[in-house]
Amino acid sequence: MLILGGNVISRMTGWFSLGWYDEIIELCFAWMIFFGAAELWRENQHFRIDWLYYSLPKAKRRIHTILVSLINIVFLAFLMVEGSNLAQKSSALTPIIGFPVTLLYACIPISAAIMLAYAIADLFRHSPRHAAEVEVIDDM
Repeated sequence: MLILGGNVISRMTGWFSLGWYDEIIELCFAWMIFFGAAELWRENQHFRIDWLYYSLPKAKRRIHTILVSLINIVFLAFLMVEGSNLAQKSSALTPIIGFPVTLLYACIPISAAIMLAYAIADLFRHSPRHAAEVEVIDDM
């Protein structure tokens, strides 16, 4: 935020130049977005349309949840693998600072791996065995 604010002041006044700020802002923004998504995943607060879930009978909701978890796992595994490939294949450097662009792309597979771990945990949390244990505990 300080760099972005400094650039605004720089452009308004012309006192100094921050030609390198774009690279830092881009790097911070990418990492913030992907790790913010991982945090939302951890807290189970990511965007979802739950119309179908609530329109199903209660007996079928667990099946729906498990199916959605499996789809999430496949997607996140794909994102992690392809994000790793993208990060490994990039050999460019940023034009002013000379940061490896791999540093920018590394947030993709790392955050995907974090979200994948939480998606797998969600799948086990909704598995029939675990759900039965939770129901027994709730009945006590």
